[in-house]
Amino acid sequence: MILAFGTAVTSNSFSIGLLLFGTIVLMAIALVTAGQSSTDVLQLGAALYAPFRALSLVLSGAISEGASTARNARSPRTIAIVRSALITVPLVTGLVFLLAEADPLFASARDGLEHIIPHDIIPKAIFFAAALAATLGAFGAVLHGDVGTPEETRVHGGIVGAPESRVLLSAIASIMWIFVVSAGAGLLKNPAAIAGSGITYAEYVHRGFAELSVSATLVIGVVLATRGSWLASDAWARRLAFAAITGESGMIAIAFMRVVRYEQAYGFTAPRLYAQAYMIVLACMSVLAIAEIVRGKQSRRFAFHSANAALAIFASCIFGNTDAWIVRHNVDRYQSTGKIDIAYLTRQLSEDATPELIASLPRLKVMENAAVTGWLCDVNSRKRPRDQRWFTWNYRAARELSARREWYRDTRSNCTPPS
Repeated sequence: MILAFGTAVTSNSFSIGLLLFGTIVLMAIALVTAGQSSTDVLQLGAALYAPFRALSLVLSGAISEGASTARNARSPRTIAIVRSALITVPLVTGLVFLLAEADPLFASARDGLEHIIPHDIIPKAIFFAAALAATLGAFGAVLHGDVGTPEETRVHGGIVGAPESRVLLSAIASIMWIFVVSAGAGLLKNPAAIAGSGITYAEYVHRGFAELSVSATLVIGVVLATRGSWLASDAWARRLAFAAITGESGMIAIAFMRVVRYEQAYGFTAPRLYAQAYMIVLACMSVLAIAEIVRGKQSRRFAFHSANAALAIFASCIFGNTDAWIVRHNVDRYQSTGKIDIAYLTRQLSEDATPELIASLPRLKVMENAAVTGWLCDVNSRKRPRDQRWFTWNYRAARELSARREWYRDTRSNCTPPS
């Protein structure tokens, strides 16, 4: 529900796509695990097969509910109500539209109906009919007991034996700590300043963002995949795994600091901010893995807690308005360095950033102020008017339009007024 509500808060189309995907997957998981008394069923495997299983459940549930509704609708009272609605509603609506040309009261009623009923009523009706069928099908599947009970999750043995696990974990731990020592020393100096190094500061700091994140993910994955063979029985393997995860955590911290340094040197962008968010998710997973190692017991809720952490961080980015945060902190950095990428702030960020850009105008110098002002005028003249009907309302899109209108009113510029 929180993720779904986010689509009415942010106007960033990429974020909205992620929100829709996450909402659908979570609804599918909720359906296929309905009736279970423990969150132990919320495993990674459940998330992978849930959308496919949920689709079959929805279809069977919708058919069952449709057949049941058809049987119940045969009573004379129900038939009378349905026939009355089918006859009365279209007739009354037609009369309102006909009389609207002759009376202002009916004209206002017609305008109200036109505002409520979209012009693209057919595709929207199909969409909401499909959503209604899916909802009824989901409830029908649960009520009729068609969901079924997922098999109890069992702790299986690892994919490799104990000796192989020791060798593998030893190698991973060694690599992690060698990297941490080397990269940690690199944070204290600038390798790009060494004569003959052949790299610039930007190349050094930017190098390895994705590689470090993928490496950390692989280390966590190896520990999780093999822990069944050593977690409860091999103390040496637990120590090695602890060393590997702590080294991987140090690697995440170094990667995070590299992004921070890059942002300090070149400014803040959405990809850099989301890279840091992903590193925080990896840090949460590392803490969960360390907790398992210390207890010497495998948790059935690792995927559940990891997903909760990821969703909480993602929701914080959506509701916290990362685009506005990027504008605010880039302008703060501009105050001390005199450097700012106006083209990125105006053309690469979503409507979520516009109110903050307008609020930042007094803090910009003449050239940068003129660039933002010109962009606002261009937006006013070229931007397609947004659908303002109640069912398309979006919080930040409304704030963006209000901010542009207020800016136009206060500046009395020669731009085309916001529509």
